[in-house]
Amino acid sequence: MNETSYHHGDLRTAMIEKGMEMINEGGLKNLSLRKLAAACGVSHAAPYSHFSGKDDLFAAIQNHITDKFVIVLNEAIKNSSETSDGLFHMGCNYVLFFVRNPKYFSFLFSRANIYLDLTGESGGYEPFAIYKKLMHQLFAETQYPEELWLKTILSHWAFVHGLASVVTMSGADTIKEWEDIIPDLLANNYFLQ
Repeated sequence: MNETSYHHGDLRTAMIEKGMEMINEGGLKNLSLRKLAAACGVSHAAPYSHFSGKDDLFAAIQNHITDKFVIVLNEAIKNSSETSDGLFHMGCNYVLFFVRNPKYFSFLFSRANIYLDLTGESGGYEPFAIYKKLMHQLFAETQYPEELWLKTILSHWAFVHGLASVVTMSGADTIKEWEDIIPDLLANNYFLQ
């Protein structure tokens, strides 16, 4: 085994992280569990004790990233005393999560299997569902006209998601002040601030 071999700890998480990296670099078609095992320095059979195949690995990677993302979004809400404050901090956390993890953005959003429930109750993809629920709470508190709810949700989600897209583009890593810039951008463009 080489020096980068996997020796101990959480093999499943190590394979999820390495698998995401390999998919981002070479695409899903170029990934095999055998290549993943080699990259982690384990036997070619080891991945099969955690994943039934590539599709299962892909789903595990998406769930792993989404779980981490949801924790960050929920922290913003939990640490805010007012709904509008929670929405602002959630927007900041959304973008800064991808500033800190740019490969996560490309992995999640270059795939076609994320569903946003725009008009239904559920919200679909969990981060969007959390955001949508918070927006509905704010609308109810402020007696915001119901006919504007969908347009407002879409415009603000698009703004925050668009910022996340920008910060993960090539060249964006040259800006070291994202931690300061993002709150300023959101404070100047955000709903009911």
